[in-house]
Amino acid sequence: MNEDSVSGKRRYSRRRARTRAEILAAAQEVFALRGYHDASIAEIAEKAGVAVGTFYLYFRDKDEAFTTVLREGFCEVMQHATDALRQDPKGPTLDALIRVILQLAYERRALFRIVLTGEEAISSIYTAKNLLSQLILTTLEDIHRRQAVQGFDLSLLAHLITGLVIQSVMWWFENEVPDPDEMTDQVVRLLRFGLPPHVFSAQLRTEKP
Repeated sequence: MNEDSVSGKRRYSRRRARTRAEILAAAQEVFALRGYHDASIAEIAEKAGVAVGTFYLYFRDKDEAFTTVLREGFCEVMQHATDALRQDPKGPTLDALIRVILQLAYERRALFRIVLTGEEAISSIYTAKNLLSQLILTTLEDIHRRQAVQGFDLSLLAHLITGLVIQSVMWWFENEVPDPDEMTDQVVRLLRFGLPPHVFSAQLRTEKP
């Protein structure tokens, strides 16, 4: 195989990858705006600047495009979060993890809207929760190895924190503020200091009168 042929194949591969990425980006926008059922392949193709026939060169149907948007998009977010945490030589902390996740979620609200809403995304909701919960649990276990986290079931704690993070993300579906830093501060403040005692009616079972 001569050099020109190799170079041509590389250009072709790059062009295909670019077109596929453009179709997925367009699909994400259309699914977020229309929802799965009202989204059309024609609108996705138009937004991507390609012919409908070109869409079918990359995806079998709308369902495959939808599934790919969810799977690849959310896995990319989780990988970015993991990579960001690894940059801290002292090891990950819970507030750093929450800040990274909320920043990424704010930047990619269209993706998270698709992942977390709509009947057609039920399985993706569980997948998203499980991935987030596992990432939070891994961070808590790392912290626990460095200094024990007393009095908590770490798996349950990760699950509860996941719910708080997801609800924070869903707040942005209808509201522009607070920004990710302020949202992180509020979430971390709640986790770190809790609510004032007077909002509760009784002592915990583990508390002595």
